[in-house]
Amino acid sequence: MEAGTFKVATRVRARHVRLATWAVTLALSAAIAAIVAVLQLDGYQRMLGNTWRQLAGSASGAVRMIDQNIDGSLGPLLALRNVVDSADSGPLHARLAEVQARHPELASMVALDEDGGVIASTSVPLANWRNSLAAPRHMALGASVRVLVADAQGSIPAGVRILVDSRVPQPAAFGAVVDAGRVRDGMRHSMLGLTAVMSAFALDGRPLASNRDDIATPWTLPSPAPGASGGYDDGDRLYAWLASERYPYVVLVSLDRAGTYAEWMRQARPSVLATLALVIFLNGFAALFDRAYRRQTRLVDALSRSTRHLGDVQRTGHIGLWEADLAERTIAWSGQVHEITGLPPGRVTGRQGTYYRLVHEDDQPAVATWFASFSRGDGPYECEHRLRRPDGREVRVNLRAARITNEEGHSILAGTISEITALHETRQRLQDTDRDLAASEAAYRQLLARMPLPLVIVRDDRIEYANLLAEERLGDGRSTLVGRQAGDFLDADALEVTRRGTPEGTSVAAWIEPGRGMPFEAELALSDYRDSRGRGTLVIVRDVTEQRRYEERLNHQARHDELTGLPNRRALRETLDAMVAQSVRDGSGLMVVFVDLDHFKVINDALGHALGDQVLRDVTLRLGDALDGEGQVGRFGGDEFVAVLPFTCSPAKAIDVLPRIQRAIEEPLEVAGTLQRLKCSIGVAFATRDGADADTLIRNADTAMYDAKRSGRHTWKCYSAEMHATAMARLTVLTRLSGSNLDNELALAWQTQHAGADGATIGAEALLRWPSAPGDLGSNDRLIPLLEETGAIVQIGQWVLREACRQQRLVLDTIGHGCRLSVNVSAQQLVHTDLVADVRQALAETGASASALELELTESAFMHEPERAIRTLHELRAMGVSIALDDFGTGYSNLTYLSRLPLDKIKIDRHFTCTLLQDDVDTSICRSIIFLARSLNLEAVAEGVETDRQRSWLLDAGCSAMQGYFFSRPVPVEEVRHVRRVPPAAPTDQSSVLWEPL
Repeated sequence: MEAGTFKVATRVRARHVRLATWAVTLALSAAIAAIVAVLQLDGYQRMLGNTWRQLAGSASGAVRMIDQNIDGSLGPLLALRNVVDSADSGPLHARLAEVQARHPELASMVALDEDGGVIASTSVPLANWRNSLAAPRHMALGASVRVLVADAQGSIPAGVRILVDSRVPQPAAFGAVVDAGRVRDGMRHSMLGLTAVMSAFALDGRPLASNRDDIATPWTLPSPAPGASGGYDDGDRLYAWLASERYPYVVLVSLDRAGTYAEWMRQARPSVLATLALVIFLNGFAALFDRAYRRQTRLVDALSRSTRHLGDVQRTGHIGLWEADLAERTIAWSGQVHEITGLPPGRVTGRQGTYYRLVHEDDQPAVATWFASFSRGDGPYECEHRLRRPDGREVRVNLRAARITNEEGHSILAGTISEITALHETRQRLQDTDRDLAASEAAYRQLLARMPLPLVIVRDDRIEYANLLAEERLGDGRSTLVGRQAGDFLDADALEVTRRGTPEGTSVAAWIEPGRGMPFEAELALSDYRDSRGRGTLVIVRDVTEQRRYEERLNHQARHDELTGLPNRRALRETLDAMVAQSVRDGSGLMVVFVDLDHFKVINDALGHALGDQVLRDVTLRLGDALDGEGQVGRFGGDEFVAVLPFTCSPAKAIDVLPRIQRAIEEPLEVAGTLQRLKCSIGVAFATRDGADADTLIRNADTAMYDAKRSGRHTWKCYSAEMHATAMARLTVLTRLSGSNLDNELALAWQTQHAGADGATIGAEALLRWPSAPGDLGSNDRLIPLLEETGAIVQIGQWVLREACRQQRLVLDTIGHGCRLSVNVSAQQLVHTDLVADVRQALAETGASASALELELTESAFMHEPERAIRTLHELRAMGVSIALDDFGTGYSNLTYLSRLPLDKIKIDRHFTCTLLQDDVDTSICRSIIFLARSLNLEAVAEGVETDRQRSWLLDAGCSAMQGYFFSRPVPVEEVRHVRRVPPAAPTDQSSVLWEPL
């Protein structure tokens, strides 16, 4: 009764301790959670404050950026104000284009009259600037300046317009535009340009630009005062704004409040997790404490159950317990001994002889020896033997015992007996399995022996097995590999891999040292190998020597020209970059020489590509001999070679090698039984004057080479900035004068043709104009050769033909329907297009009259395929179109073709007309051309007539049709009606011709 009461009191006390522990733990957890919550809420408020400051700083930065863009545009405008002193269109356009070229960041520059009309502009289409004059003025840098935010006009984006008043009456002001795209780019590159929404507005709320296209933030506040700032929160976003102190615009910056909340959550998460971990720790400690008290109770219960469990274990495990007194030779047992031995259950003691009689007669000596072993040691010792039960059944048992001292101080044996009959049978089956595995291993070894690659098994750094191929490839032929150290053949890295063990499919590269022959590189396929003797590594050896050679050949082919063996373009660029860096470090010079064979295509076409390839190989050898191993020579492609030559002398001295290269290439070369003399054009660029990287140097040397070709070939040129300007002009022509944009770029001017006697208008010629041309490309002397060179002349010639036909009726209504309108046709149009089809299509689309159309061609149009040209002209004549031969006497005149051509007119080039009364030779030539035309029943038209003396001489010589500044300058179609119809007195201004016809 007392024991039961004590047990109940102990349990109540343990329960109270556990409840107190849990109460303290929960109170601490709640206090910690509350403190962390207060701190995190305070951190959120501070983060909101930082966000407001960032928004205000970003708005201030955007305002500074836009102010700087506006201030930066004042410099170009003030420069224009200082240099422009008249409204003359030519110089004014040139000044605007020059300033625009130096300041490409400005979207557009214009010159305005007092009403805001555009006098000159650097871009098309033209914007309406009239409303811009209403902006308030303020002084800046000594000039009157107006700034306003302009809305988008059609395809013209919104922007900030800056106007500076002129020093002269006309133009009255100069204007520039900082477009919205430039403001948008500046905002995107600002501090919050990638996360915040930044927008610029006029003070009345009109949008200027925004860094985001997906989110719109309109200006909803009243117009702010200059320099004012502020902010607000609409619940979803935080806003800060700032108005410029000097200019009429405001910048609004906003951030998503959710982003600030997400950032706060990211920063608060570690503290929350740490708090959670601490709370979990406290509760875990309380749980462990509670568990300890509970475990104490369970241990008491477990102790009482242990005795019962011991009996259960003996019954379920068929294990019996026994004790034997060696001195008295008695034995006592308990548990399951009676079930194992077959002795009666009531018998629990006996003599040792009782047990001996149950032991199989063949095992009795072993059991006696086992018992005797305890006289030499305490054990434990085991003995396995057979028993014959009284019922006649034979079982196999295992005895396990140790010598101990009992409570009385006597030495006894304490042990167990267990039946292992089933275990013994299992062992027998396993032995049979081992024999089968040994047989399988032998078959596996035979499979390894047939492996078509050398194979070895490495165990403990020794070769345990090697197949026949391994013996042949790795051995020395005198002794086997088996038993030798693996390190004698494998390098240290591969040997270390075999020691660590490898997963299936591992491959490593290694150098192999065979017993005979040279070392070779191999790929080792490694995998774990396990058998009855333990773990090893199976190594398959694959010789990759040939593979490496093949890879080297592929690498050589990737970097060298297959035909000549020279470094190709890729290798040449890498080598040149390295040599440029070396020359910069050494302070030495470096020259890039670009060599192109002149007219090499003739050899290919005439003799075939096989002989052409042989010529290129011979040229390669000659270049090598000429350079005598200096520098690096590579083939750039086709018949182009590049040589990179370092030098320590002056550049003027370094180019002495160029004549040597030319002489080497010009040496007679025997090709298919004939002697050929090649020539070449060479371009030169110097590092780092003409470029600091391989691509730039090669490109500039190539540019110089093409300049040499344009200069007549068989020469050399050094790169200059003018060549780059020409290349850029060529690119400008290809970029702007192509596609469907010609109507916005080009225009036609009309110069009338007159009767020399009375000044009556007898015709007009359409002349090409490019009003918005950059730089000097507005001059046809500069433009037309570029169009011819780039091939753009074909498309533009078609546009001129179509546009002239479209304007035909308007011109004829002005000058008279009996006149003919002439259009210039390029030689390339005659060669590369179906001119008859083009003329027919233009007439059909515009409704123009073929009888009023005249085509002017130069003599060069008949140099290529003259028979085709003659057929084409006959077809045009059959349509009713007149044909005139333009610039006669300046080309390759061929009187044979002249007699066969279906011509109506011959036009005397202005070169002869301008020097008519100054050069006797030109006067004679002019008289001869007029005589020739009259003899062939052709009308002669003199171009470039500028004085009354020239007109009178031409009339006396028999030339009645004339064209030139004496009668009219080229004018737009709207001004043709103002052309003078009678020849006035000779003008005092004898200026030269400013425009050439197409």
